[in-house]
Amino acid sequence: MVRIDHYNVLIADDEYMLRESLSRRIMEANESFRVVSECAEGRSALRVLEKESIQVVFTDIRMPETDGLELAKCIHEKYPEILTVILTGYADFEYAREAIRQEVFDYLLKPVSDEKLSEVLWKLTVRLQKDYELPGEETLTGKSAEEIAARTEQYIREHFREEMDFGALAGEYGFSLAYLSKVFTKLRGESLVRYLTHIRIREAKRLLEATDEPIARVGELSGYPDQFYFSRTFRKETGENPTKYRKRYR
Repeated sequence: MVRIDHYNVLIADDEYMLRESLSRRIMEANESFRVVSECAEGRSALRVLEKESIQVVFTDIRMPETDGLELAKCIHEKYPEILTVILTGYADFEYAREAIRQEVFDYLLKPVSDEKLSEVLWKLTVRLQKDYELPGEETLTGKSAEEIAARTEQYIREHFREEMDFGALAGEYGFSLAYLSKVFTKLRGESLVRYLTHIRIREAKRLLEATDEPIARVGELSGYPDQFYFSRTFRKETGENPTKYRKRYR
């Protein structure tokens, strides 16, 4: 495995303002990536690739002379280790999707949203980790999808009594809530909310069986400060209300 300081990014787009904006947003969204070169068209990008070590190329699908798809094809043939992300408008969406089925790693629809950019950067990170090692990979943004799922499980178990903000948790990892939810559900077979509910109801059962705490207090200690909502959720999950459940253990 090759050890590098960061993932080097090249942006190819004939719109100067878009290049500058995307460059800034990439480095703000994920500190593992650094934009080291910007080009206005494909031929210039190929000349840069001959001289510099690049791990990722973001390229517009439409550029003068050598366009994004031609550039992606050349990269795939000459530098198969480099990952290419196509930037495309809705008019070229099907064209870009076909490119992905061939040699392009992913695509982003313009205007590029922060959420989609974070998702693509995370997917790039997961793929690049197979070939490269960054310093300080103990940080969350450097961990694998499995480690992120395990860390999320641990966080829920430790904080289930509190109001849960999964969006803020995803932000700490450096990507969107939608992507965190997708990763967790895929690896754990249930959603973040379902996992949290199971943890809370399990604790409620334990308290009902082992203590004499009032029902309202049991709800609070299980993460449900609203007694009515607690009772309704408990009945939905177990088939009986908390009082009836407790009587079976008294």
